[in-house]
Amino acid sequence: MVDDSVTPFEYDSNEKTNATYITEIGMDQYIDSMQSYDSGELINTVRLMQWGVDEPVWTTEFVHGAIVDESVELIVVPGPDTVTISNGESIRTLSLSDGAIESTYQCLEIDGNGDVQSILQFGCAIATETEDAVYIIDGTDNIHRYNTFPDAPNVMTKQATWKLPSEMKTSKLVEAELLDNKHLLIITETYAGVVLLNESAKFVEGDDLYEPVQVLINAESEAGFSSADVGYSNVADVTMEESSDNQQLIVLGTDDGDILSWSYSPTDEEVFARESRVSIDNFASGIRDVRLTDIDATGYTELLVTTDVDARLLYGSSMVQKLIIDVEEGSDVAVAFGETVSDIENDTIHFYATIVNPSYITGEGERVNASYATSSGVVDASMFLVGGIVIEDIPAIVSILFSLLLMILLYVHSEWYVVNTVGILVGSGVIVMLGVSFVPTLIMVFMIAAAVYDAWAVYKSKHMLDLADTMMNLNLPILLVAPQDSDYSMRTERTTVHDAPEETPRGAVQQAPRERVVAKSNDAMLMGLGDVIFPGMLVLSTMQYVGGDNGFIMAMTTLVGSLIGYSILMYYVGKGQAQAGLPLLNGGAILGYIVGGLLTIGTAMFQFNISF
Repeated sequence: MVDDSVTPFEYDSNEKTNATYITEIGMDQYIDSMQSYDSGELINTVRLMQWGVDEPVWTTEFVHGAIVDESVELIVVPGPDTVTISNGESIRTLSLSDGAIESTYQCLEIDGNGDVQSILQFGCAIATETEDAVYIIDGTDNIHRYNTFPDAPNVMTKQATWKLPSEMKTSKLVEAELLDNKHLLIITETYAGVVLLNESAKFVEGDDLYEPVQVLINAESEAGFSSADVGYSNVADVTMEESSDNQQLIVLGTDDGDILSWSYSPTDEEVFARESRVSIDNFASGIRDVRLTDIDATGYTELLVTTDVDARLLYGSSMVQKLIIDVEEGSDVAVAFGETVSDIENDTIHFYATIVNPSYITGEGERVNASYATSSGVVDASMFLVGGIVIEDIPAIVSILFSLLLMILLYVHSEWYVVNTVGILVGSGVIVMLGVSFVPTLIMVFMIAAAVYDAWAVYKSKHMLDLADTMMNLNLPILLVAPQDSDYSMRTERTTVHDAPEETPRGAVQQAPRERVVAKSNDAMLMGLGDVIFPGMLVLSTMQYVGGDNGFIMAMTTLVGSLIGYSILMYYVGKGQAQAGLPLLNGGAILGYIVGGLLTIGTAMFQFNISF
């Protein structure tokens, strides 16, 4: 539910930067690079930038290389305290604190004959440096360990080689991050996993040249992974400062709208585990970015998810949707919150949305350099969605007075139209409350159980008929009445649901008439309020939890299915027989939901992360 009083967010600036956006660092920083020529040499200028601050945190320059040309991009693998940058010719490790170059290693060299020699047959594609080694992934997805030595800077010797999984195609790298000296996170287009960085490899028998690398946890996505982030867990019980084990979370987003996450606790016996509390199937039609952030500087983190159309802040461990901001189109996007000087003074914060434009070659063969554009605007407390009960003065007063009026009418003038009005209002409220509280799968379980009970209560035990008699006699708004005559009145003609009028035998003494329970079967048809509520709950839940165009289509097929069930039900009711409504109504709604699901999202219609 969106409160009308929420102030809409507006962007107030847009700035284009002629540089290559590389990767995010922490919650509010990122690395970019620019190229320029100096004395005939191509120079890479790498900068650590902070959203909300014009000047870079630090700037480092180094020669691109004498062998590879300017079209070869920098591959960056951030770590806890350093960042390793490679371009196929050289590997450099920079300090994240000041940008100082801590080490440089060569992958390509020119020998005495002027020929290019590579330390690896298939080149250096990706590299990262730990305390005592450099790990290099080549063009055939083998990972090699090279030992390094404190007493001999910039020198490395080969130690071992392993084979990455065949599904992990590093030529289509999305992101890589060194988690610690033993674990490397690698995310490719369709496969993501954490690789154990061993020191030595075992001898392999058979046709395989190298021992398979140890993958501690992995995930696959047919649609493809679009983004990832590593940070302090948003479902942690304590703040970052109070955490003793520094519990981290790895969050992945996919092109078809799934969110996957793994907990990462270096001090636990089980270092990695799937985090079901932050794993959401079909969160949106597509996800462009996932970020762990701390918008209010409390020490607890929130999950910021950018879908195809907007960014949504999922607040706290309960992940309540608290802020929605439209984000410009673009397949590669990064969003973050950043604090400016004015934000500190005014108790606000800025939202930044960066659209990344990669370099490309035009039809005429000209190269267009990479760039990125950042839009920003102020976020204040009035923009957050209001949680809990929202009470507006005038609507609250009107609703209370109207409710009192209906209660009085039910008592002094309990006609069918009063009962129907109250029943429809009550049913609508129940549909909304339960429809947004339960996912479609759970609601269908409730519907099946209720349908079985309804059939047994009507056809077998028949106590539902007695219950309907009693409720009708009390004129309670739990039935919907459909009069067949214009002069029908609930307060006059009465009979029971299951008793048909019998002819009085001749000579028999006529007894005093007894008040009956419901209108004569020929005068009105009755339907329990639950017969409307259950299908309505499924329709609303589908709109709420599937969402988008697919959710609308599935909700409509669910509604059509329930109406078909209603038509069949009315056919039998028209014959003057009491019928159990829920088997036909719920059955039609469920079949409609399944048909709509098969036409849109397939088996994902049953996947809503239900845990027991």
